[in-house]
Amino acid sequence: MFDKLLLPIDPSKRLKPARNYALALAKRLDVPLVATYVSNPSKTGTVTASSETRRGFEALGKRQLEKFIEETEDVKIESILKTGKRRKVLAKMIDEGVADTLILGPFRSFLSRLFTGSEVERILDSESSHAFVVRKEHPLPGSGSPALVVFDGPVLPKDAIEKLEDFSRKFKCDLELLHIGAEVFGGAEAIDKAVEGLREKLGGEFHITSTIVPFGFFKSRKNIVNSVVSSEGARLVLLPDIEDAVSDILLHHLVLSASVPVCVLR
Repeated sequence: MFDKLLLPIDPSKRLKPARNYALALAKRLDVPLVATYVSNPSKTGTVTASSETRRGFEALGKRQLEKFIEETEDVKIESILKTGKRRKVLAKMIDEGVADTLILGPFRSFLSRLFTGSEVERILDSESSHAFVVRKEHPLPGSGSPALVVFDGPVLPKDAIEKLEDFSRKFKCDLELLHIGAEVFGGAEAIDKAVEGLREKLGGEFHITSTIVPFGFFKSRKNIVNSVVSSEGARLVLLPDIEDAVSDILLHHLVLSASVPVCVLR
């Protein structure tokens, strides 16, 4: 898990937090980082333009990759220039084993997203890798700064528990489990079993706690999560998107509006 990172870049300043997060992850985990620029002629209106014009867009991508590498001194970066629809290109790169984890930033402004939809969500729908979604500058989780594990399904499957254990060990961070449901008692058994399993695997070295909060008309999933993030001092939201642990609604709300970076585990 998180053995090789893939960071799509473009000239947008909105992606700077994701670029910095990718560098911090590569250094913390001591893993390779691949940066890619995906040029899409059809999106820029150049699909029928001359080959010279198309080469101009490819040259822009090459310059962006070279600039990113030149500005980075302490992380070795492999650069790959691609052409096509970003989500399809990234999905193919993941399938080919180029990386197992995506680092995504907000490719579009909030206003443009209202009209064209979320590129991040389209990318997440197109592939099955782990993914970090980073919208603002934020430090990594670590000792004294827990990760908040959020789910709203009936159970956390064994595979999810194993990945959460691996995450906690890699980042040396505690875990706070948050179950969101229509009513409190529905998630008690699921979260109790998850906490018991994680405590057994991690031992006394890590602190595992839990919270159950029902959502309602005045308590949306997004508001509940952001409130718990603030009260617990969590630096990251973990979404174990495995089997039925996380609903599409919860995933949608948090990758768009969580107050801290979101890590989708798959």
